Amino acid sequence: MLVIAFEFCERFGFYSMLSLFALFLAASRAEGGFGWDKGSALSVLGVYSGLMYALPVAGGWVADRLLGHRRAIAVGGGLMCAGYLLLTSPVLAPRLLEALGHAGLASRLAATAEPLGHWHAPAGLAPGLGQAYGLVSAGFWAAIVCLVLGNALMKATLVIVLGDALAGDSRRREAAYAYYYAGINLGGLVAGVTAGAVAVRYGWAAAFSVSALVMGLALAGYLVLGRRLLAPRAPAAAARRSATIEVVEDTRAVRARLVILAAFASLLFLYSVGSFQLWGAMSLFLEQEVDRRVGGFEIPTQWFTSVNAAALIVAGPCFAALWAALARRGREPSMVGKYALALALGAAGLLLFAAAAWSHTGGGKPGWGLPAIGIAVQAAGEVAAWTSTYGLVYRLAPRRMLAGIMGAYYAATLGLGGYMAGRLGALAEPLGAGRFFLFLGLATALAAVFALIVRRRLLAMATNAGAALSA
Repeated sequence: MLVIAFEFCERFGFYSMLSLFALFLAASRAEGGFGWDKGSALSVLGVYSGLMYALPVAGGWVADRLLGHRRAIAVGGGLMCAGYLLLTSPVLAPRLLEALGHAGLASRLAATAEPLGHWHAPAGLAPGLGQAYGLVSAGFWAAIVCLVLGNALMKATLVIVLGDALAGDSRRREAAYAYYYAGINLGGLVAGVTAGAVAVRYGWAAAFSVSALVMGLALAGYLVLGRRLLAPRAPAAAARRSATIEVVEDTRAVRARLVILAAFASLLFLYSVGSFQLWGAMSLFLEQEVDRRVGGFEIPTQWFTSVNAAALIVAGPCFAALWAALARRGREPSMVGKYALALALGAAGLLLFAAAAWSHTGGGKPGWGLPAIGIAVQAAGEVAAWTSTYGLVYRLAPRRMLAGIMGAYYAATLGLGGYMAGRLGALAEPLGAGRFFLFLGLATALAAVFALIVRRRLLAMATNAGAALSA
């Protein structure tokens, strides 16, 4: 439970950041943002989200070979706490100057500074303003570096610590991974509602500060309780113990299993390109082009990320019951079939966004109903793919490099998918929202068809390598 609670808090901060990032960068300076155009904001979001899922490859290697899994989590948590605290500096700088009696200087800073564009202040600024400008820029970039490095150490390692704690009991381990996934989704659900409400009521700095508080509580709990509740098993020792009870695989079988993992990662990458639009193009579409009013209340855009998390939480038990019912009849789909279903649902969600964009062509804004349904449908696809993925990677990856392989899987799916989502998201404005979401939806649907075409080939490879592709 400790690892699951820690993951809940870590994901709370992560999804709060994602729900705020593009909106914060694109918000005008009068609203406390950086005043970027949408294309630039989405590009930065793509790089950030891509690194958050790409660098766990290196972080997993450091955890496997140098720090050990439990120490890597502690170091990573500390870095993420520091990152969220530093992130408040760019948005607090004008207020701090005002508190010091430099209201004129603060207003000039808000009107001229572009913290993300340059490391150094533009020529011609007063010395005090130039110094403040440099501090704002340095504070923002230092925060991003801390968040990326901290996440790199923790992202793949938490999954392995949970698996190692239940080594030798595959049934309990698979159930624990289901709860772990629920913790991720619950963190995302609470994050969207909290970040949106705090940002609207108290501003960007307060919203980022909540993430720092939650992450700090998680780290404190881990440091106090981790030694007692988690087995102090070093990665190398875990590998030696597992080697005594598992048949040593030959090199050809290992390579075949890695090829199978790569095939699944390719499918999940294609799904992720569409799903990550929720944090970029979809959020901006909801913010600027959708009527979000319910009576006299306007739904904060960040709350739609909680629709995603809520759908994930609801869909999990539904899929579990469906798979169990099909298994009793001997008809449970293979992992390839589940990935094909995930892609089909992801395509349906994107196409609903395209339909929403074209639902009002007479000058009015479309309602929020179709986009909300699209988010929920797309979330169901994520559940179909990810609920069994952790166990699949844990079973197929070589014991001596578990965290590294898990990190590589994140990098190839969520990392590269997040980066490509940001790059492609910049096309939403020139293409128009309707055409953009239609293009992504059709591409995702074609990927689902391709998964069904290669299904028998992958199943045959798995059988020859002694691997099970059941959930």
